[in-house]
Amino acid sequence: MTAFKLMVLSPNRAFYIGDCISLIVPLEDGAYGIQGNHAPLSAAIVPGEVIFTKPDGTKVNCAVSRGLVDVSPEDVKILSESVLSPDEIDEEQEKKDLAKASAETRGEQSYKDFRLSQLMMAKAIENLRIKKRQDNNINN
Repeated sequence: MTAFKLMVLSPNRAFYIGDCISLIVPLEDGAYGIQGNHAPLSAAIVPGEVIFTKPDGTKVNCAVSRGLVDVSPEDVKILSESVLSPDEIDEEQEKKDLAKASAETRGEQSYKDFRLSQLMMAKAIENLRIKKRQDNNINN
């Protein structure tokens, strides 16, 4: 497989900058796969899991929130509001965020606040799913 340069960035840090041979990103329509020499693409990413494979075969996954993926034939940039490895996900905090957002969606609020609550719920649900999968892989 053809390697390409991958940059996974958030405002706080560069999560990964290096070579990659395959990448899966969460888009509105579902998971989207990218390999070397991919056609140019710019798309919005949604809260979910990014999985990429390094040239040595090592798979890396991380939780991302809203953002953008920009693909060119030689590199891919992922710009996300937050990027966390499964080890960095605070399960208790995510559960609190989920409960808070869930309660807010049931209350009186503006459409904007309702959508923000939905996004907060989606992020918390995805982070908990990623953390649980990592915990299951460690225990098996």
